[in-house]
Amino acid sequence: MTIMGIGGNKQSWKPEDEKVKELKARYRSGERNFQQADLRKADLNKVKLEDANLSEANLCKANLKKANLQRTCLNRAILYGVELQEAKLYRASLIEADLFEANLKKAVLKHANLGGANLQGANLCGADLVWANLRRADLKNARLDGADLSGAKFCQTILPDGSIRNDDC
Repeated sequence: MTIMGIGGNKQSWKPEDEKVKELKARYRSGERNFQQADLRKADLNKVKLEDANLSEANLCKANLKKANLQRTCLNRAILYGVELQEAKLYRASLIEADLFEANLKKAVLKHANLGGANLQGANLCGADLVWANLRRADLKNARLDGADLSGAKFCQTILPDGSIRNDDC
């Protein structure tokens, strides 16, 4: 679909832009439930969605770089290839979330619940995973260089090399 821009120039209609505007407006008005939202490829750079419910949302290939997602529920969300570099996910719930090949470089995941999450091929270099729940998480081929895993919980956790860690079963 195309729309006419100023001066009669054709511009591409980008429905995700409208979705992002609507999401931000609804959040500012106090709404927090965005369960099953379709935000594929959305540009949510530096967005603030603290305490929001984005469970089962589709955020495939979305840009959430430097986003504030503290205490946000992203359970069973599709986050395949998502950009979460330097995002704040303190106490976020990402139970069974699909973070396949996600970029979580330098993300703050302190006290986050990543139980059963798919983190295969994810970039977690320099990530803060202090006290994170990684039980049943799949970290096969993930990059963890410089990640802080102090106090993280491991049980049936698949490590980058394919081995299984069961420290906290």
